[in-house]
Amino acid sequence: MKGIAINIIAVMLALLFMFPLIWMLIVSLKPDGVNVSALSDWVNVSDLHLHNYTKVIKDSQILRWTWNSAVIGVLTTIISLIFSSLAAFSFSKLPFKSRSLFYLVIVSGLLIPTEAILIPLYETTLHLKLIDNMWAIILPGLTNPIGILLLKQFMDGVPKDYIEAAQIDGCRNFGLWYRICLPLTRSAMFSVGIFYFILSWNNFLWPYLSITSQENMILSAGLPTFLSNNTMSLNLIMAASAIAAIPTILVFAVLQRQIVQGVAMSGIKG
Repeated sequence: MKGIAINIIAVMLALLFMFPLIWMLIVSLKPDGVNVSALSDWVNVSDLHLHNYTKVIKDSQILRWTWNSAVIGVLTTIISLIFSSLAAFSFSKLPFKSRSLFYLVIVSGLLIPTEAILIPLYETTLHLKLIDNMWAIILPGLTNPIGILLLKQFMDGVPKDYIEAAQIDGCRNFGLWYRICLPLTRSAMFSVGIFYFILSWNNFLWPYLSITSQENMILSAGLPTFLSNNTMSLNLIMAASAIAAIPTILVFAVLQRQIVQGVAMSGIKG
């Protein structure tokens, strides 16, 4: 009975968290002006159609913005994971002078708000002629130290015996990182990678300042432009929001097992 009660509570909580998404999807499929405040309006499927989605796609460059966001998110995630895992391996497994000091300096970057560096960041980007270029978004995104902090904690859990045994066999530092630490922290890499991707996907302020043309905008910066011109049409707003939410929902749905494993494990399988 206890297990059944826990399952019922879990299902109720899941429905509670899914309620906004369900409401958004239903409203996006309803004609403009149709009331959706009552539950009876929800179950009436006779008036559902895709007209709102086709109008959003026709009247905006939302597909282009989505593609730009996906490309920037994937590139930022892959490059950040490589840099973060290399740095985390160095701080965790390679003894060198002032290691703790360097680690403290890097992690202290989490204390600096993005707004505090916008002006020097813009001047640097302008000097490098990267304004209105996707690399203006990717390069600053590689400086987030959260991945180093998280991956180091996982790599600290890799037994020293594995490292010493590999060193005896002649494995060098790069091999220790690639052959030992990466396979043992794969779940953590997935979790941190998803975290990086979502951060890049939801990034708004800097892309809004650094991208000036409509075709080079990402979804988070271009979507408010479309929504501001359709403030009176809730159905179009929900359709555009649904298109923006679908990629992150798919990423989470496909990789949810790796996310759970990354949170539950300390870096070692079994």
